[in-house]
Amino acid sequence: MEEKQKVVNKILEYGRTLKVTKFEPTLNPEVNKLLVDDPNAFLFGVIFDQSITAEQAWEKPFILKQRLGHLDVKKISEMKDDELKVIFNEAPKLHRFPNKYAAYIKDACKMLIDRYEGNAANIWNGNPGYADLQRRFELFKGIGQKKASMATNILIRVLRKGVGDKSESNISFDIHVKRVFLRTGLAKTDDKNTILQSARELNPEDPGELDFPIWDIGMEKGWCRPTDPKCDECPIKDVCPKIINERK
Repeated sequence: MEEKQKVVNKILEYGRTLKVTKFEPTLNPEVNKLLVDDPNAFLFGVIFDQSITAEQAWEKPFILKQRLGHLDVKKISEMKDDELKVIFNEAPKLHRFPNKYAAYIKDACKMLIDRYEGNAANIWNGNPGYADLQRRFELFKGIGQKKASMATNILIRVLRKGVGDKSESNISFDIHVKRVFLRTGLAKTDDKNTILQSARELNPEDPGELDFPIWDIGMEKGWCRPTDPKCDECPIKDVCPKIINERK
């Protein structure tokens, strides 16, 4: 446990150097502005963020708005399925799985109308805590634990929406996060619940604080990449046991 805590402390130390104060997931200022100004665009970006790069995913609401001329959830919810699929299948396709994501977006629009007065801001208005906010996101089709936790961390840590007990925060379980947990020995088994529990035990006051620095270390452009990891350049190299061969 002492060795694990050294790794966690180093990760947290690195995370505090990142100082993310603005939500800028793409290189296009117009896209970033839409995501911050339009809560529905933010929700759609969360839904899109799977099986494509994060930057591509966050660009999709902007492209969808260009194609439709709006992001009016009532109008989208009333579109015929085939009509919306045509929009998603226009070249370049809006997603690797355009028909599936057309259905996800339409379903999200219906849920926004039914539960949130057509405005995704009402998902996080009223200062919900971490656990409540994550559960609300998980009710949308196409959003699982990983994306719900990611969205919650962005909203509370970067956009300052919502409040709550940080002990309820969570990491976003994805392949990059998993790889770092296994290679550093923070978790011994490739299991979502084991890894989530490990984060809670090792940083109980705020498990989610581990999320962004671990993701940044493990992403394909980072240090703890799937192949040819750059261990000698990694910010946690001094404390990492580098369990590479067995746990890629």
